[in-house]
Amino acid sequence: MDIRGFRILRNVMALVLIAVFLAGLFLPVYTDEVGWRFQERAGIDGVDKLYSDGCGINTLAAPPFFMMPIRYYSAFFNTTFADPLYVRLSGIGYALCALVLLLLLIRRIADNGHDRAILGTVAMGLLSLGVMPLLMVWSRPEQPIFIAILSALLIAWSDWRDRSVATPARKAWMRSIGILLMATVAVSYHLKGIFLLPLFLACIFLASRGKAAFAPRLVVSGLLIAMTLWGAHYWSARLQCPDDPILWKLYASHTLTTQFMRQGDLSELPAFILALLRNADPSSYIDMAVPINKPMSFWLEYYQLDTRAFAAWVLSIRFLWGSATILAIICALLSVRTAFRERKLDPRVLIALVLACVVLGWSANQLIRNVYETMYVLPLAMLAIMFGFSAWKGNPRLLPFVRGYIALLAICGIGSCIGLAATYAPSLIRANSQQGYIAAQPYSQTVFGYSTIKTRILAAARQCGIPASEKARAVMIDDVTYFTFMRSSLPQHYLGIVANWKGSIKDPVAYLRSRGSSGAILGCRYLPEDLRRRAKRDGAICCLGPANW
Repeated sequence: MDIRGFRILRNVMALVLIAVFLAGLFLPVYTDEVGWRFQERAGIDGVDKLYSDGCGINTLAAPPFFMMPIRYYSAFFNTTFADPLYVRLSGIGYALCALVLLLLLIRRIADNGHDRAILGTVAMGLLSLGVMPLLMVWSRPEQPIFIAILSALLIAWSDWRDRSVATPARKAWMRSIGILLMATVAVSYHLKGIFLLPLFLACIFLASRGKAAFAPRLVVSGLLIAMTLWGAHYWSARLQCPDDPILWKLYASHTLTTQFMRQGDLSELPAFILALLRNADPSSYIDMAVPINKPMSFWLEYYQLDTRAFAAWVLSIRFLWGSATILAIICALLSVRTAFRERKLDPRVLIALVLACVVLGWSANQLIRNVYETMYVLPLAMLAIMFGFSAWKGNPRLLPFVRGYIALLAICGIGSCIGLAATYAPSLIRANSQQGYIAAQPYSQTVFGYSTIKTRILAAARQCGIPASEKARAVMIDDVTYFTFMRSSLPQHYLGIVANWKGSIKDPVAYLRSRGSSGAILGCRYLPEDLRRRAKRDGAICCLGPANW
């Protein structure tokens, strides 16, 4: 296939991926999309929180000052547009923004038009496989983190081809500070940003050169390390739970690092390092991109595939990701061999290696792997593969394999998107024919028509004497009612009181009384039987007020 053919494939891939992103408007809003908004409320309450306040002083935590701009940004948009529709529109907007930045980065790092077409097809082809296009419109912290990564890489590759020209001091300061700001965004949104320290340091190093760049590199790198360590302390403290040993054990079960910190025994350090090495398995995240019959927490409706379709998805996705990884490694090794001969290392190989280390580091630490981790790991893996491919320098012996793989990947990527639509369109139509709560998806809610259900939520609240959102305190809510009571003070999520994350709470009413709660308003399906009998209801919504605790 010639250059024109690859350009056509790339353009078709872009159009198909954009179409799937836009079709994601009909994807129900999943509980974790609401949950991370709920747990980063410092712009509203002055402190971040967890689902309940049972952990003690770690629960209501004041973030470091450098995280507050992101908290105010989130608070403004979340409260101004308190509706599931805007959550999904936000997710689609971020996904489209990330795609634009990705294509700009490819244009910057590719050697020529041929390589731009190849790299674009590789990047979009990998992101189109399985359920990845739907995961990419989830409005979670992985989205702004990915955008921060792409932005930092764009800054680092501003003028990388002209390595002989020194960077003026003013420009070196601006580039270094720009990368620091992107790192601050990543660290502010999630613990995952901590693991990106090597990547942001590499970007600072590559963005500038010459004697005038020495001071900006040194000073800003020091600030980046200090900020990351401060952020690491903040996030690790929030995962501790001194007042609730049940929750502390539950949090510790998720990562090796938390388990090691909980034990606090330095003699176990060698065993901890060995466990990290054994646990480093990024391939498990590839499997999470495969459509399955029982998606995590019903984020998609169950039993939408037959056995043959599932087998086809598994084999094709594993093969395409595996072969892409092998080819990228070969390309990178050939570039390293050339670097030894020419005594000049291609910085794209360095970034590919750093990205691979970040992926391995995150996977090594994770004991419980959820599907939303795929949104973090696979885009990073895609970037590592893309940078590996970009350094290949058109080796003639490798060219037929690369071109053949790219053509296959593009065809499979387009077919995957079509298969995704055919598989899940009927269930998405069923979900959107409902309002608010979805019968077959208990941890998701519909995107459209929230104004109608909000009227019913307010009517139910009046029955139980629960005041308006701004005057309510410690109201127990669920994902649907949270949008109505987003402006209330320190709301309490039902998951942390009567469900999975309740820890040591045995009496929900006694707990809510202790918090000075204005009441509880949530889906009847989430209340324990004894509370449901005492609750007042308006259709699917139940409420309890202090008068009828």
